Amino acid sequence: MMSSLKYEMSTCPPLTEMKKKIHAQNKAIVRANKQGKKAPTWEGPTKKTVRQYRIHAVHYGAWCAKAYGCRHFEDCRSHIQDYTDWLNTEGKSASTIHTYLAALCAIYDVPMSEITKPIRHIAENTRSRGIKLSDSRFDTQRAYSPRLWDFACCVGVRRAEYAALRGSDLVYDESGYLCVLIRKGKGGKRQLQRIPLGYEQFITQYFDGTENKVFSRKEMDNKIDLHAMRHIAAWHIYKGYVLRLKQDPAYRSRLENEVKARWKRYNKRKWNPNEAQGIYHLRGKNLELAKTCGIPTSFDRLAVLATSIFTLSHWRNDVTVGNYLIPGAIADM
Repeated sequence: MMSSLKYEMSTCPPLTEMKKKIHAQNKAIVRANKQGKKAPTWEGPTKKTVRQYRIHAVHYGAWCAKAYGCRHFEDCRSHIQDYTDWLNTEGKSASTIHTYLAALCAIYDVPMSEITKPIRHIAENTRSRGIKLSDSRFDTQRAYSPRLWDFACCVGVRRAEYAALRGSDLVYDESGYLCVLIRKGKGGKRQLQRIPLGYEQFITQYFDGTENKVFSRKEMDNKIDLHAMRHIAAWHIYKGYVLRLKQDPAYRSRLENEVKARWKRYNKRKWNPNEAQGIYHLRGKNLELAKTCGIPTSFDRLAVLATSIFTLSHWRNDVTVGNYLIPGAIADM
């Protein structure tokens, strides 16, 4: 690919505007912190996301140059569908294709719904599922980073979020529960990860009230599958909610009110009580997977939503069940 096209793809106007917006928002957050005010809500992609967009854009440009002789950014606009078809023939998974397309649709302002692409099935995801060769490495074991491992067993967040935790990131939520504050989670959003009942004292020991990092760089330098631990933590917390709901019928109303309070405070979507009522039944390939593995095929919607919001900050039952509870239940067998 000609260097000029590579340069145009990596510095195209949409990516440049995203970077400017990120810079402006970072300055606004710093200014708010200095003034003791609440930091503004992050909008749009994060720096990490834009970096990934740039990588995918450059790869797309290289493909367009080879397949169609494209020389400029705009020359590539009309080939997104062809690129999608090519990725499919190359054996890329539906999830991988979706990731590549997200970048291209963002920089070319093309609705993803206009692109014909393979359907993603959660049951076919492989990330942090099953036994892999790397699992036998020493730096994947608890002994390599015991403080991080033990913390992750209770509070399942993302690797970058562990690395960013500071000694002052321990707060109470709107319902009075102790939470780990994620200042800038996925999508740049502020998150409150509720600490499971009974683990408050243990987790509190990690936070000294300062701005020092909770985990050192050495503690974070490992190959521990923290995402798999996030699966298992979510599954255990879900089971805890289910058990409490069975033992104390009055708890259902209280928990729904807590979920509703967090929803109204942090979610722009209108609260829908149906999301917290009844049973969530698996369908399609997820149902087949659950039956094959001998795990539950139905889930209490309120317990799922509580886990989704208070533990995972995902806000969606389908994502929580498919991406976390199913793999968590399988790993816990």
